[in-house]
Amino acid sequence: MPAERPLFIPIILGTARQGRESEHVAQFVFEQAKKRAGVETQLLDVRELPMRLDDAGEQMKDPKFSATIERCDGLIIVTPEYNHGYPGLLKHA
Repeated sequence: MPAERPLFIPIILGTARQGRESEHVAQFVFEQAKKRAGVETQLLDVRELPMRLDDAGEQMKDPKFSATIERCDGLIIVTPEYNHGYPGLLKHA
């Protein structure tokens, strides 16, 4: 019987704002997730995504980020609320 693969549960730090407090929370959650047996994780920071601002729609999405999200078994998003929603940069990721 083949060995089960670990669950892949990335953590997304969903704001690029200077002085963001959510960075501390995301780092804490990431460190805790790394300690879990049977879990593979990765910290994804929207600040590090190559966002093209001269285009719209699917053309501005990062293929590497999209592939990472497609293969995940779960997802943890750490982001502040902004006007009763989540930040625009995360919406375009």
